[in-house]
Amino acid sequence: MNASIALMGLLLLGLLGLVLYAPKVGEHKRDAKVRALAKMSRHARRHNTVVRYHNGVPFVVTHQRRGLVYMLEGRNVSRERLVRALGHGGEAVVSKVEQEEAMTAPNPTHLTLLS
Repeated sequence: MNASIALMGLLLLGLLGLVLYAPKVGEHKRDAKVRALAKMSRHARRHNTVVRYHNGVPFVVTHQRRGLVYMLEGRNVSRERLVRALGHGGEAVVSKVEQEEAMTAPNPTHLTLLS
């Protein structure tokens, strides 16, 4: 008799814990996505560009001294990884964005004017 009461108590406690903990599991994934989007937004603003979307996937392409830098899910990735993540039409979208970023890139020539 006491064993069944203890078992019922543990079952009830487990069920209560599950009900209280289950909603927080989904929140962690949402919070991670929001943090990644905020990181990409800061990166884009710092480099005078915007966060772009293709097929619902946010990404950033910036032109820096070391060349073009691709950011996806808050992390720097390779061009190939970005194209794969964007899916159908990703290659065309990335090429278009690269052209736009190349137009706003600083001129790399260094001229010294003697007066």
